[in-house]
Amino acid sequence: MLEIKRAGLAGVATGALVLAATGVAHAQSGDYYSRDKYESVTDRNQPEFDPEPIRLGAFTVNSNAHAGLGYTSNALGTSTDEESDTIAEVGANLSARTNWSVHEVGVDVSAVHQEYQDYGDQSFTNLNGRLRGRIDVTREFSFGGAAFYQKSTDRYSDPSNTSGLGEPIEFTRTGFDVNANYSNDRIRWANVLTIAEVDYDDASTITGVPIDQDFRDRTDNRFYSRLSYALTPNLAIFGQGVLDQREYDNNVIVDGVARSRDSDTYTLSGGVDFELNSLVRGDIAIGFLSQEMDDAFFEDNDGLAVDANVEWFPTRLTTVSFNGGRRTVDSGVVNTASSVQTNFGVRVDHELYRNIILSGYGNIENYEYDEVDRDEDVTDFGVIGTYKMNKRVHLNAFARHVERERDGSAVVGNQDYSADLLGISVRVFP
Repeated sequence: MLEIKRAGLAGVATGALVLAATGVAHAQSGDYYSRDKYESVTDRNQPEFDPEPIRLGAFTVNSNAHAGLGYTSNALGTSTDEESDTIAEVGANLSARTNWSVHEVGVDVSAVHQEYQDYGDQSFTNLNGRLRGRIDVTREFSFGGAAFYQKSTDRYSDPSNTSGLGEPIEFTRTGFDVNANYSNDRIRWANVLTIAEVDYDDASTITGVPIDQDFRDRTDNRFYSRLSYALTPNLAIFGQGVLDQREYDNNVIVDGVARSRDSDTYTLSGGVDFELNSLVRGDIAIGFLSQEMDDAFFEDNDGLAVDANVEWFPTRLTTVSFNGGRRTVDSGVVNTASSVQTNFGVRVDHELYRNIILSGYGNIENYEYDEVDRDEDVTDFGVIGTYKMNKRVHLNAFARHVERERDGSAVVGNQDYSADLLGISVRVFP
């Protein structure tokens, strides 16, 4: 925690020096961070079909509820003898914020329940809640904060999951974040400190063998700082730093010795934020990451850090989105503390008609491990259709394929996983 505080003070001091050196007191004309030259298919305003927010006193409220029916070809997440099942899903979302001219208070809540018809132990409920606020000290400077609660489940394709679970691995994440932001015409400086407690529930295999998850309980401390300077209204450059600390509640026993999985990961990156005349906009950061492990048994990690999101607009009716990243993540495996995750994804959204959107996507993830001989690849691709009947009712349908390939001498038996999923749902807006 002390290093988080030091990083925060260093970020404040560095930013202050840069702001002073660049002379931010003078105003510039024009909006140097406007990124609305192009409109993505999913963000396009359709007044005849888009739901309207509700005004409740000082609050603007957006909400909806949905219900759906789905199918999975592998309800138990096994590598062989796959069992299919039908899944019923219900959920609701609500987001409210004040409509004041300055300052803001907001709340976001959501709930989703999936009920398996034949394998009820696989059913789960995900909950999310966030209470947030912002104080505008001046036109350029603001403070903010939020408290959050999350109850969620690991994906079947996650590295933490073995082949064949009797019940999903569930966890809760609670905490808060505080932020400080400065913005004038050309310069933006964003700082966020997040502290979260993560607590995992134990699970079991199909045969009833317990799967201990206490070794994953931890405190995540994260400090993020980005300083941007707009060269033109279409292009800004930035530098950013991130400190991620993982402090685990319990040691693990490896080869008869208690080991600490605690780590500090430092990431320094530079990048560009742009919207060009060549029908492309995005945000790309490339840099260096260094993970220092508390216990010498676990290997440190150094290497390339990437975080990129780019949109291409070949026509007004089609949007192509790309994303990619390389970072360290908790491995979810006892005898290796973390893994390096590399991911790449692409999505195509096409407006067939004003109220019909067809989408296709594909994502690839790779996980690298140092202490054990294990390699993991996860592939996820599918298609989605959205039909907006009117402002109150939207229909959705999807088809999806997920596949995990796990290899290496540390892998016992066949732990590959694949599943085909289908679903339809109706979303209602009040």
